[in-house]
Amino acid sequence: MKTIRFRIDEKSLFYGIYNDFERGQTATVHTPINQAKDPKDWHQDIIELTKHNIELKKVPEMLEKMCLRNTTSQAKSKLNQFFEFKNLLLDGEPLECFCSFGMYIKEEVDKNIVSRRGIVSPNTHFGRQKLHYPISLNYQIDGMKIDNKRVLQTILDKNGGFAFVVREFEYCIEKDTLNFITSMVGPQNIPLSNVFRRAKGVGKKLLLGEIDVNDFEILNEVYTINKNLKDKDIQSVFELANKTKVENGKLGEEIILEMLKKNPKITDIYHTSKVYPTSPYDIEFYENGVKKYIEVKSTQTSKKVFNMSIGELKFMDQYSKDYKLYLVTNVRDSRPGITSFVSEEIKKLRYEHPTTRFYA
Repeated sequence: MKTIRFRIDEKSLFYGIYNDFERGQTATVHTPINQAKDPKDWHQDIIELTKHNIELKKVPEMLEKMCLRNTTSQAKSKLNQFFEFKNLLLDGEPLECFCSFGMYIKEEVDKNIVSRRGIVSPNTHFGRQKLHYPISLNYQIDGMKIDNKRVLQTILDKNGGFAFVVREFEYCIEKDTLNFITSMVGPQNIPLSNVFRRAKGVGKKLLLGEIDVNDFEILNEVYTINKNLKDKDIQSVFELANKTKVENGKLGEEIILEMLKKNPKITDIYHTSKVYPTSPYDIEFYENGVKKYIEVKSTQTSKKVFNMSIGELKFMDQYSKDYKLYLVTNVRDSRPGITSFVSEEIKKLRYEHPTTRFYA
């Protein structure tokens, strides 16, 4: 079945995330198509979408004006194509929504631009095209039912209220469906500066992998390997413990990734937590067309002990059918141990508060 899968820029389309930045870093809601000088570097996947005559043959004048609002540079542009997608999917599953999703391609046609000070200069982006998918696009006239925000809200509701980022779209020509390929990044209203930790702008930063004072297991691992630390200050111990925990986590995730890649039934593996460290899971993939979620826990010892956050537990409960946790023990050894748990098995394990520690 012929499908066109096209990527969009990271940080360009997300929902359920609270914007805590004082300036910048809002959703750009567009992806440049031909911004690079070399045509080989153009977005060929989006260009492929434009070749199949799926755009509106006649765009209503009011809708066209809505799409051609001037930019801050006051550069004029023209509307090349407008797409209305009525049959929507979320990660391969039907999305019940009584409205459609709109996108359009806009091209800059002004050879010169005027700055805010009134200075005229050549437009270096003359001829540039972008694929736009604004959250605010709402047009329910002329027999159309476009409401992008409502579509995104429906996705938020369907995935249990977890904030999400749209990574890609997939259009199926035969079925005329648009599939939203998403990753969940945390609870609803999670701060934007936490999700996009590499971002520019001003905002509160997330301290990743922070060690809890009650996390005796990881502290014990640090002391076991670095016995000379006993005479050092507690701050040094916690700094090394934090570093050890992060390193162990990365090692464990890489071990599980390599294991998954060897399974021929698994496709589209995505290391979610590497890009979005606030995600309530680590890895996602498709198996027999169904999306699956993996959480990875790691330890340097042979003890089958792991911690889970409240957010991870909530996600596990909501996605128990398609969820699995892998515990990697002796993660730094040449032959680490791997134990898998489904949600029902985890719920039967003995746990302790406040760290929500499970014993297998």
